[in-house]
Amino acid sequence: MRNRLLVAAAVVGFVVGVADAARAQNTAPNVLTGIKNLKCSFAVSASGRWVNGEPEAAIKKGPLTTFEYRDIDTTESTANVVGLASSGHVVAQLFGANLHFLEMRSTGSLMLTTVFTQESRDKKLKAVYTRADYLPLSIPGFANAPEVSQHYGECEIVP
Repeated sequence: MRNRLLVAAAVVGFVVGVADAARAQNTAPNVLTGIKNLKCSFAVSASGRWVNGEPEAAIKKGPLTTFEYRDIDTTESTANVVGLASSGHVVAQLFGANLHFLEMRSTGSLMLTTVFTQESRDKKLKAVYTRADYLPLSIPGFANAPEVSQHYGECEIVP
């Protein structure tokens, strides 16, 4: 019986030690806390479409997509985006090691950018920009289909 208690105590001690070590690793300051401006660029993208009702995807490099988030305030969940087809207010949320920007337009378009605390290079942070559009209008010469894309790149914290 005593051996079982010793083994149980050792297991509990080990589990508590692992949990404490995991918490200690996660206590590093988040570089995204309190930032005010980001300049983002995306060089690679994946786009999706439906051909004869079947989904297809394509990956391509370029052209470079760039834009900025300014006046970021995660306490108020607000920011401004500059450099996309239209500029304006977006929702900004800091969750864990990720900073998310959400923009929804009256046309039904949705844009979501996630900036990770992990560096890509030169102190820039890995990021992904996702876009989904569909405007059910029939205009001669234009395809009437949903447009979806995801862009991969990085964001730089700027003053």
